[in-house]
Amino acid sequence: MVAFKYMIEIILIVVLTILVIVLAIIAFTGAGKKGSAVQLNETAVNDLLAAVGSISGEGRIPEVAASVSNILKKHLHCDKIIFLRYYRSNLEVNYFSGVTNFSKHSLRIKLKPSLMESLKSFHRVTPIGQLESALSKGYLKQLEALHLSYFFPVFLRDRLYGIYLISTKLPPDNPTLNLLATTLAFNLSTAYHIGLQEQKIARYESKIHSLEERKFGAPAGDQAADSALETLRLLKIRNSQQLVPELLKLLRKDCNFSKLGLYLKSGGQDSPMLSVSWNMSKEADKIIEENFETIVKKMEMDKPVNLKMQKEIDQVLESSFKDLNGKSVNYMMSIPWAYRRKAVLAWSSDSRNSEVLERIERFKKEALPLAENISRYERAEELSYTDGLTGIYNFRYFKKRINEEVKRAKRFNHHLALMLFDVDDLKFINDKYGHQAGDELIKSFAGMLQEAVRENDVLSRYGGDEFCLLMPETNRAETLQFMERIGKRLSSSGAFIEWTELRLDYTVSIGGAVYPDDSGSVEELIHAADMALLRAKEEGRNCARLYQPEYERKA
Repeated sequence: MVAFKYMIEIILIVVLTILVIVLAIIAFTGAGKKGSAVQLNETAVNDLLAAVGSISGEGRIPEVAASVSNILKKHLHCDKIIFLRYYRSNLEVNYFSGVTNFSKHSLRIKLKPSLMESLKSFHRVTPIGQLESALSKGYLKQLEALHLSYFFPVFLRDRLYGIYLISTKLPPDNPTLNLLATTLAFNLSTAYHIGLQEQKIARYESKIHSLEERKFGAPAGDQAADSALETLRLLKIRNSQQLVPELLKLLRKDCNFSKLGLYLKSGGQDSPMLSVSWNMSKEADKIIEENFETIVKKMEMDKPVNLKMQKEIDQVLESSFKDLNGKSVNYMMSIPWAYRRKAVLAWSSDSRNSEVLERIERFKKEALPLAENISRYERAEELSYTDGLTGIYNFRYFKKRINEEVKRAKRFNHHLALMLFDVDDLKFINDKYGHQAGDELIKSFAGMLQEAVRENDVLSRYGGDEFCLLMPETNRAETLQFMERIGKRLSSSGAFIEWTELRLDYTVSIGGAVYPDDSGSVEELIHAADMALLRAKEEGRNCARLYQPEYERKA
């Protein structure tokens, strides 16, 4: 639990770092512009950069959050702030600053459907008067008396986490204020989401503690204590790849299965299959994996299909199921899984069908809570590994995976390619077209790379305008071919900026290196790819270079 809380702390610090950096960018681009009620001057820039520095030091979340809040008050003139948190169908005061002589209870309000619908209509800083159809006149007068003039909601997808009520001298259509509000709302909703997951995980940690106490001191052969110990062992697993095989062992208990397989998606719709089978042929596994989406769509939930009975089989699946029956798989069933996913069970058994179905029913009751527990850990971890702008992996995940992949390449004597991509002249594009255009370009390039890579490749955002790509089992010749292919795709695509109907042509510099040809360790591989990228930029950019020893810099 301590380790997980530490991970949450790291995530939130990263979130706050992103927020402060966004503010720094706003300060640089907004300084000197006319027409705003408030100017962000050099002092603001220095304060923002100092806050970034403090985050990289010993600062804890409360201190960093306070630092950011002080900057908002000082430089954006948000002199009055109230945050109404959504809790148990109500909005109630969770945080306030600069507001006096009011009762927290008086601002507590039930979230009615009309108010929820109104909030969904606004995703930017908006005058509070826009909510007059959803709030009572008395409530609006109370906000007016507190000099709170604007609001913005905090949503994550369709889930409301709260509303910010603020007073500021900036007009509501000020781009600085709106970019800040959007960034803050996203980061707060993310933090709240992680917090909710942490609470659910804490309940499982409590269950583990209870099971440990139950087992302690129990006499040998105590069946209830042994069952508790087995549940405890499974609850401590934090990875689906480890849990699913253990669950399959659970299912095999007490039933005379001659063949058994459990198949599901490891994550979302586009995630890879997670398949575990016992005594099933590779051909049978392949048939189920390739037809998985059709199977879960066409099969009725919790209703077993006898593959020998023609009338029970959907026509779309008939040929596939016939092939499975030929591989001695007699039954198949779609069952519910964690987070509204579905899994497929396939089996052959000498036991009576009623006994098997009874065992499967018990299995579902045992497996689902365990699978949901794992999913919470994995989702929180996934959130900490995802780049907020592009949706691909971030540098933290890259560091984790490159260590794993180098170990794997060393173990199996395989090649491993690393490529670094640097978008050329991104600063010029930001200065000419604005940072939103630059962000769209970054997202466009990330999308293009995602389409080009293989399923087992690891694509991450390395920094502001840099990306990195790990390609297992890829030698130098294949690396060169891939880099050339990316260059050609870029020259014919560009980035389309939707709201301006502008097509931006841009170029990328690429540096690559291959393990073990160019390096013997993780550090050496990153260094070699970096040297190749520097050479590509020195030679005019818009080109790709694969590491050569002469690229090394002399001291």
